[in-house]
Amino acid sequence: MNAFAPRRDARPAGMPSPAPSDASLRATSLRTTSLERFVSASGAHLPPLEVVPQTATFRASLRGRNLHSGQLIQLASSPVRVTRTPRLASHTGTDHTFKLVWQLQGGAEMEQGNRTIRLGAGQMAVYRLSTPYRLHTFGDYRVLMLSLDLADMPEWRQLAERCQGQVLPWDAAVQGALAALRSQLVWGDDPMVAKVEEVALELVFDFLWRRQRQQLHCAPMPSERLVRARRLVLERLADPTLAPEDLASALNLSMRALYDEFRRHQLAPPATFIRELRLERCYLALLDAANRRNTITHIALEHGFVDGAHFARVFRQRYGISPVELRRRQGPLEH
Repeated sequence: MNAFAPRRDARPAGMPSPAPSDASLRATSLRTTSLERFVSASGAHLPPLEVVPQTATFRASLRGRNLHSGQLIQLASSPVRVTRTPRLASHTGTDHTFKLVWQLQGGAEMEQGNRTIRLGAGQMAVYRLSTPYRLHTFGDYRVLMLSLDLADMPEWRQLAERCQGQVLPWDAAVQGALAALRSQLVWGDDPMVAKVEEVALELVFDFLWRRQRQQLHCAPMPSERLVRARRLVLERLADPTLAPEDLASALNLSMRALYDEFRRHQLAPPATFIRELRLERCYLALLDAANRRNTITHIALEHGFVDGAHFARVFRQRYGISPVELRRRQGPLEH
């Protein structure tokens, strides 16, 4: 089984299984120039939103479907301004619901918290539905959106949390996932639908995992000294004796100046910085199928932890799941 296979019984909280005899519970299709009809129809697959047309003539079309693990909608419209107000966001049943967005045509500017991103065709983004946001669309806007409740999948939730609010370019895997998910909008009750959906989500989260692995090494740091500090930690990650004193010596700083450097840029203290990088690498190693035959203790020792029990304790504190539980969710080891 792929390392990113979700639990087969995972389903967004409060979302009942669609009744096979009632197609209206499973799928929606609409083409309209009426804002009221559009908002009413989209409400079956999207959270409550305020929608304001930005042109004199409004037009929109959508196809939506409830999947086994979430709600999928393909939408096209004339330019609009969409707002998820704090009041509307408070109606989200869980803080673990995320939306994956693929920009197919046109563009969109998304504001959430203190971050603004602009998506163009061939890009995607992840954001949390329980946080208010504003969205402005431009041009011939066409998008595919998938809402997922990841409460029961903490390993995927961690990836979604780290990638939210970023502009993510497509790669071949994401394009394959996109094609597979779009096919769900036209298929009926084919028994292969659930399998296609599962494979598509595996491809998406595998992409997020690979991006996080790259970001661990390449993400911008606020100063050249901190870039060098990260490089040193990653080079000596297997050395359990690595300490802040080593960073200070390598950077030709006093201990006080080292701590001031981290404090100036609002980063965790050096010792915590080292531990976080160790945990990040362990987390990614546990998700990597290439490490399935290595024991958890082996992975911990390989990344500078000297005690398996201590590693398990700090890992659970950091990620809300034990290393054993994280690995168990990947399914049985293939022989």
